[in-house]
Amino acid sequence: MKRLNPIQRFALLAFAGIIVLTTLWVQLSPWMSYPVAVISKEGLQDLAAGWVKQVHIAPGKIEVDTSVGVANANTGGRWAEISVDGDPGRYAYGFPIFLALLLAAWRRGRIWRAVLGYVILLPFQAFSICTSLLMQMVLATNIDLRLLKISQTQLDLLAYGYQLGSLVLPTLVPFLLWLWLDRQFVNEVLVEAWKKNIQPKLVPRPTVVRPPPPPPPEQVIRPAESGPEISHEISITLPPRK
Repeated sequence: MKRLNPIQRFALLAFAGIIVLTTLWVQLSPWMSYPVAVISKEGLQDLAAGWVKQVHIAPGKIEVDTSVGVANANTGGRWAEISVDGDPGRYAYGFPIFLALLLAAWRRGRIWRAVLGYVILLPFQAFSICTSLLMQMVLATNIDLRLLKISQTQLDLLAYGYQLGSLVLPTLVPFLLWLWLDRQFVNEVLVEAWKKNIQPKLVPRPTVVRPPPPPPPEQVIRPAESGPEISHEISITLPPRK
């Protein structure tokens, strides 16, 4: 069986951890998300004092009594003030995602990172639940700016904040937080494994056996051409006697 590389191992452990920890989070959420309710209560009373009269919190629940009144079919045509509620743990599921990533990294110092991550995530989770409650108030008035006593620009900012708090922050912030707290593991393990995977494998070139060069042609030393034949015989002819 082929051994998993570090990236595959991390992805498998993180995926399994998210399933297990999220299931466990559902059971522990009312108590684990109670600090979110406390922060949300303070934020609503300070930043939305014009709408909020009183905030009640309990494990797994936050209820807001508002000063915003409506008169519609639901109230029998009578003027009634709006009351909204929510679950503080609804947008706090990012913590089990963060914890699963942290455990999948199999590094030392996971306990202090888990505690630090839990604390850092609290204000983001409170922002999400607060914008959700405020948007409930807006929708209960059928987006009547006169009843809400806000401008169109303020309404647009609230709508953008609600989308950010419900769609982006719960999943993006835990991932970015893990990248920051476990950056050494990311750089030394995941990035290095990724670099090895994208590098082309070097295939050795086949060895070409070249025939040896032919030997140089033999040099035939020929004797030099002889000149005219020289006679070694001397013939003397005497003149005849008179």
